[in-house]
Amino acid sequence: MKTLTLAKAGIASTIQDGGRLGTLQAGIAPAGAMDPLALKAGQYCLGHRAGEAAIEIAYGNIRATSSHDCSLVVTGAPATVLIDNEPAPTQCIHTLRAGQTLTIGPPSEGVYSYLHVSGGFNTDLVFASRSTSPREGIGGLHGGYLRDQDVIPLSDGASVSDTYRADPGLCKIAQRAVLTLRYVPGYQYDELAPALIQRLNEDHFEVTAKANRMGVTLNGPLLQTGVESLLSEATCQGAIQIPPDGNPIVLMKDRQTMGGYPIPGAVIESDCVRLAQARPGQRIRFTACTPQEADNIRWLEQHYVETRLR
Repeated sequence: MKTLTLAKAGIASTIQDGGRLGTLQAGIAPAGAMDPLALKAGQYCLGHRAGEAAIEIAYGNIRATSSHDCSLVVTGAPATVLIDNEPAPTQCIHTLRAGQTLTIGPPSEGVYSYLHVSGGFNTDLVFASRSTSPREGIGGLHGGYLRDQDVIPLSDGASVSDTYRADPGLCKIAQRAVLTLRYVPGYQYDELAPALIQRLNEDHFEVTAKANRMGVTLNGPLLQTGVESLLSEATCQGAIQIPPDGNPIVLMKDRQTMGGYPIPGAVIESDCVRLAQARPGQRIRFTACTPQEADNIRWLEQHYVETRLR
């Protein structure tokens, strides 16, 4: 059996694919890659089908060896790649020989990098997905974050010609002094005080260290809603929750499926990806958009991706 052994697993590495569909009603978050474009780029490079999983690595620092020769590519946040301590070019496919050591260092920018291995990872499917949901303890290798000395089974995929290259433009992280998050107002938008909505739309916030796969907590002008609690309702990716302390939280892939805090709206999917790759200290501002504008942005991005991956 082909395997990949992690001598060093990093601080928050998980196996992720495109996530789960239809599990919210069971209280199970969809999970999936925080940066779907980086996932698609790696799948394309290695000729994988759309549902193939990769190792999502937060802030790098993993070391691994393979039991067999394999091809690999690292996408997402740009990280240093070493094979037997020799630097390897970024944004291209590498061959890792049996017994060689692969090291992925911390990224120069961004948060999440993705390790794709030819053939993919042969972990069990749970609700039609290999994605890890640590809170529920399902998916991935053992339902949680990868650990040092974990041995991950690989599928019997053929190595890929190194003439292929990653598409650096597809998942490039564009650094901005201020990251604008477009959001679609929800039905509680009109119920909140106009002064609060004005602060939400005009003031700046910062990403805090309380940022993970569940949600990103922002720091800035306190948004005091005066609402202590609400009846719980379903959440969605990008939902802007405002808890009693007034610091907004943008919900992400591993969010709770129900919530009882006011939600003025939800950040569109494209900007959730940019937020996921934002480090603590990144300045943020919100701007409202219509559902039609959000649909147009989604269509244009999908068209762009399909064009780049032809």
